[in-house]
Amino acid sequence: MRQGDDDLRVPKEEATQIVEILKKDEQTVDAHYYPNEGHGLRARENRIDAIRRAVEWFDKYLKGVP
Repeated sequence: MRQGDDDLRVPKEEATQIVEILKKDEQTVDAHYYPNEGHGLRARENRIDAIRRAVEWFDKYLKGVP
């Protein structure tokens, strides 16, 4: 999950609650919070990082790539 620290639509506190609920339910979840970002990531480097993290997560948990 990617989240902007300054997201007004989905506040960080709500996103954190979702992550905690999923972890409590023993679900596989990864969250990264980007400073100075809102609901959508505007900074190019953050968008690239979010895509890289998603691909790594899919590789690890769906493909089984270490």
